[in-house]
Amino acid sequence: MSLSVATWEASLPVAWRLHLPKEWAEDRARRRRAGVLEEVEFQTRAEIALGMMEKALNEAVPVGVVFARAGYGADTRFRESLEEMGLRYVAGVQASVSLWRQGEGPLEAKPWRGRGRRR
Repeated sequence: MSLSVATWEASLPVAWRLHLPKEWAEDRARRRRAGVLEEVEFQTRAEIALGMMEKALNEAVPVGVVFARAGYGADTRFRESLEEMGLRYVAGVQASVSLWRQGEGPLEAKPWRGRGRRR
């Protein structure tokens, strides 16, 4: 995984990190064969990305808008963490994800009238 800063003309990777799938993280023999260091632990992609952004902020890397694909956009904790860090973002969101403005939520289901499937 990588974190890059970009302008209209160029981009520069400023951080990179191995994403180790959970199956790999739990398989000591496979890790040893691949040369994965013991201190590398399983983290989700979102956790890794947030860690890289937090470190970049602490190191005064210039701040812009965070662009993230739908896998990150569907992660409420990821979006909330970006807001807590004071970062503006644009994230893809899968069609199956419901989003609500702060303080709002879904409408109450209409009462069931004994016909059809319960809501």
